[in-house]
Amino acid sequence: MHLRTRAGTALGAAVLLVAALAAAPGHLPALGAHPRGGCRFKVLCGTVQNNTTRSLKICLSWDFRGADQAYQPEDHCGSVAYIRPYAVYGVPQLKDVDAFYIPNGTAYYGLYSGIPKRWTHTGSGWWKFGDSTSVQIDWTA
Repeated sequence: MHLRTRAGTALGAAVLLVAALAAAPGHLPALGAHPRGGCRFKVLCGTVQNNTTRSLKICLSWDFRGADQAYQPEDHCGSVAYIRPYAVYGVPQLKDVDAFYIPNGTAYYGLYSGIPKRWTHTGSGWWKFGDSTSVQIDWTA
């Protein structure tokens, strides 16, 4: 097989795999946030990048199953930490972040795995995400 054809076939297979994984996140429990979760392969960690002038409250140990990419109805955070302004927490420290907290009356704006998003205080105020998710908070209101 020609090298260009082989590369195209590999690229096409990779695109299909990524699309299948994105379309069916419920079928991949090993990659989702779970109680006492951790980094996978030392590169797949839930990570939060704080591009604001405020410290952000994060959860390093979510002690109860709950839907990922969702506001949580109750607070089940077993270990709280804070990200200082203009810092990143997760992959650099090889520590998995499971959720972040939005204070009442506040909105956060940023990116969730590259997709623009707005978060507000809903339910308990915690927004939980999967182990391989990156969250970027760019500004607050």
